[in-house]
Amino acid sequence: MSDIIPGLSIVVPAHNSGPRLRETLQQLTRELGRDDVEVIIVENGSSDNTWEIAEELAQGSWGFPVRAVRSEAGLGAAYLKGASGARGDVVLLTADDLPFGVTDIRSWESIGDPSALVIGSKAHPGSTVPRSVPRIVMSWGYRLLRRAILGMTVADCQGTLFVDREWLRRSIPSLREHGYLTSTEIVYLAQLDRKRIIEVPVVLHTGHARGRTRIRTSDVWDMAFGLLRLRRRRREFLAMSEEP
Repeated sequence: MSDIIPGLSIVVPAHNSGPRLRETLQQLTRELGRDDVEVIIVENGSSDNTWEIAEELAQGSWGFPVRAVRSEAGLGAAYLKGASGARGDVVLLTADDLPFGVTDIRSWESIGDPSALVIGSKAHPGSTVPRSVPRIVMSWGYRLLRRAILGMTVADCQGTLFVDREWLRRSIPSLREHGYLTSTEIVYLAQLDRKRIIEVPVVLHTGHARGRTRIRTSDVWDMAFGLLRLRRRRREFLAMSEEP
């Protein structure tokens, strides 16, 4: 392990995504332009050889430390596992194919506030995000539901998240959503905790924009019912935010 204390820990969840991981690390090596980072690959419930590939890549030379760990199945479970072992001051929760390249990292760097929760937001007016009509409708519908049920004003909770490590670690015991709703749960808790929340512009990769969404119809229903679960836990979240 490198002696350099990283400023940024990049958590990359990996589910049946072995072939994409090498490309992701190669892209970071080419475009990142900083060495005070670490990458944590979190294999979560894969049915292929993703874990073996992740272990192999962790032994490579990338210009920054790469670790491979395992978690239970689920995007949220992978995020929380990676965050629990992160060493950086800020934790980036992203995807295995870096949907925004490093444009979200560049936007985060321009903020200069490591305590803020920063969202690489597809809904930011300055973002370049070509989307299909079904995706646009789904995003707006979810946004309206969040506002109606939780009173959330954030436009996009499903982008990449840059989160203060210490705050995130303190929050982990209260985070129960292990699927796609985890990002919303983190942002909701941050809102109740009155953290500074900033949405920044991103550029969505063309290939990612053309690809089919990984979110299934069952995931959409789960997220809708999940908003109601979060609403029922509002008092619990508020009590946590008041703890010293």
